[in-house]
Amino acid sequence: MTKTLTMSALYRKLSQIGLKQSYVRENGLPSWWDDELNDKPVAVLEGAGYIAKNLNLDLSSLLTPEEDLKFNTFPNTKFKQHNSQNKEHPHLAQALASRVAELISLGVDLECTALPNNPQTIREDILSHYPTVNLTSLLDYCWGKGIAVGYFHHFPREAKKFAGLIQWHSTCPVIILSSKSKYSARLAFDLAHELGHLALEHLNDGVLVDENIKSSDNDEEESKANQFATELLLGDCDNCFGDKEFYRNDHLIKHAKLKAQENPTVDVTSIILNNAWHNNNWGLANNALKKLEPIPNGDKIINEYLANQLDWDKFNDETYEYLEKVLGV
Repeated sequence: MTKTLTMSALYRKLSQIGLKQSYVRENGLPSWWDDELNDKPVAVLEGAGYIAKNLNLDLSSLLTPEEDLKFNTFPNTKFKQHNSQNKEHPHLAQALASRVAELISLGVDLECTALPNNPQTIREDILSHYPTVNLTSLLDYCWGKGIAVGYFHHFPREAKKFAGLIQWHSTCPVIILSSKSKYSARLAFDLAHELGHLALEHLNDGVLVDENIKSSDNDEEESKANQFATELLLGDCDNCFGDKEFYRNDHLIKHAKLKAQENPTVDVTSIILNNAWHNNNWGLANNALKKLEPIPNGDKIINEYLANQLDWDKFNDETYEYLEKVLGV
C-alpha cells in the first residue's frame, strides 16, 4: 500500500467529503509538515495518521483507495433538526467537533454530579455565588458540576454547521457550542439550553446535536430546553416588556437597563435577546447587542475558561498545537 501512497491521492479522497486540501493542510497536518514529503510513501503514511486523528477519520478507510471514507462517530447520535425541507445532517461538522470534545474529555478529570431538573434551583445556586446569571456564571456552574464546555467553529466553509452539541465520555459530558453569533447573551442562552437537555435527562449517553436553537419549535424536548434556559437566565423577567414596541436600539437598551436595575440578577443583554425571541425584532436586538458588546467575545470567554481547566501536559506536541489552533487560545 505504501508504494503508491501520495498526499495528492489523499487530498483527492478527502475533498470528496468536503475536506479541501487547504483545510486539511492547515488543520490535519502538523506545522512541521513539508510539502517535499508529499510523494514519500512512508512520510505520507505518518501524515495520514495525523489527518485521521485530528479530523476524526477512520484511518483504514483513508488509506484504502477502493473504500469509502468514514468518520469515527458515535453510533447513537440524536439530531435535533429544525428544517424539514433539508434532511441533510451536519455529519462533517459533528465529526470535527466530536474529536474536539473527545480531546477535551482527555484533558480534564471530571465527574458529573446530579443536576436539579428545576431551573430555579440552579438559578438560586448560581446567585449564591454570583450577582447575575450570565455566560461567566453559567460556565462556572457547569464546570463545578463536572460538565466541560468549549466553543468550536473551525469548520470548512461549505460544511453544514450546527449550534450546539453534547457528547458523553464515561462520567463527563462535554458541551460544544458553535453558534455563528459570538455575542455573550446568545452563547449564554445556548449553554443554558444544552444544560437543560442534561438536567431534563434528554441525553444520558452518546451525542445530541442541536442543528439550530430557535425560539419556536415543534420538538417537545427542544421546547422544554428553551423554557428551561429562559427560566434559568431570566427568572420572572421573561417577556418583561409585553407588547411594548421599540423602534431604536438605544430605546431598547435604555428600557432593558431599567429592568436590570429593578432585578440585577438578570443580565441586560439577556433581556434584549429575550425581547427579540418574543417579538422577532432580531435586527433591532442585534444592533443593541453590538452597541453593548462592540467586539463579540463570548467564544473567547468560553475557551479561555476551558484553557485554564485543561491539563495540557496530557497532550503530545501535535495535539497540543491542534487544540491551540482550533480553540483560539
